[in-house]
Amino acid sequence: MQLTVCTARLTSEVERVLSPYLDRGVAVAVSGGGDSMALLHLARSWAERSRRGIRAVTVDHNLREDSAAEAQFVSDACKAAAIPHDILVWNRQDSSGNLQDAARSARRSLIGDWARRQRVSAVLLGHTRDDQAETFLMRLARGSGVDGLAAMYAVENGDGHDWVRPLLRVSRSSLRQHLDGLGIAWCEDPGNEDMRFARVRMRAARPQLEDLGLDARTLADTAGRMKVARAGLEAATLDLARRIAVPTAAGSVRILADGLWEASEEIRLRLVSHALKWVAASRYRPRLDALGRTLAALRDGKQATLAGCLVVPDGSGGAEVCREAGAVSPAPATVGRFDARWSVSVPEPLRQLEIRALGDRGLRLWPGWRAGPHGRNALAATPSLWQKDDLIAAPLAGLPGDCDCVLAEGVESFFGSIVTH
Repeated sequence: MQLTVCTARLTSEVERVLSPYLDRGVAVAVSGGGDSMALLHLARSWAERSRRGIRAVTVDHNLREDSAAEAQFVSDACKAAAIPHDILVWNRQDSSGNLQDAARSARRSLIGDWARRQRVSAVLLGHTRDDQAETFLMRLARGSGVDGLAAMYAVENGDGHDWVRPLLRVSRSSLRQHLDGLGIAWCEDPGNEDMRFARVRMRAARPQLEDLGLDARTLADTAGRMKVARAGLEAATLDLARRIAVPTAAGSVRILADGLWEASEEIRLRLVSHALKWVAASRYRPRLDALGRTLAALRDGKQATLAGCLVVPDGSGGAEVCREAGAVSPAPATVGRFDARWSVSVPEPLRQLEIRALGDRGLRLWPGWRAGPHGRNALAATPSLWQKDDLIAAPLAGLPGDCDCVLAEGVESFFGSIVTH
């Protein structure tokens, strides 16, 4: 009876979250661990009841010797369940920095690209209530504010599809109970025992915290309340942005003084932080202390550089946030997206050329930019087409040269991305 109750609850949770996706392509990201394997089989049962198909995808990070074998384990399980499955291999070029964070970013990027190719509308992730609790503790230890402590969303749009977490209200132990009842095996990640990782240390400390009343449910509920608080702050930021922020087709954001300095410090910081994230196409907010220094410089009428952007005073107390040209890496003209935000189209005969930020040199070579609507700072970081030292095209500066480029997500994405979904 216990297994039946457990299975019924898990089935109900999955159906509750996945009901909007009955007519859309769905895939499951599967590492081979207990959480993702349970999700795979729950999603398969949902798909069978709904008379539809699903896909599965696994990323081999190459972080351990047995990573390829784990990916093959998932492939074999999917084959036995008649679920189409693909393995994506991360060939990392740089081993410096935070390897775990780099692996997470690579996983999201690889799966996102794969989902677009497969025309998948929703990618299912196996995060649980325990993950909510452990993430909350890790961020609390780092001194995070409301945003950092807020719970993960069950549905989050990004990369042209939804990232869906159907199991956020489910415990890790119930998923393993479900797998045991079905006789389904899973892989145990040795990294889950490695005390060098903050998440493993938090997991090890949880029994002591539970004795103090800080169990997974309590921590996850608190994270949920932080999510509600974050939503209110984001709504206030969006309201201010609609009144005083002007995103441009050149990828910059003009922030008017009228209303900026009258807003509360929290909302002001959020607006400028979001402008920096949007202009740099970054996933992360700048550090609070650096952001405070930037706003102090702006109040004094001084230019500042932060997070790959220029914050340029406009002389009236406002500013324009522009991409810093020196932070933009060149790319071959065959690339579809430049600097993570521009959609660039170049005809076949010109694809042997190079795309670069226009920069000071390009602006000198093409004085016609002055006749356009965009300022020098904004245009310096926009895409331009070069043949060695010769400027061929600079579409945003008024030199089309048989080359097109637009913001891939559109100007309105500045406002649409303020509120987390």
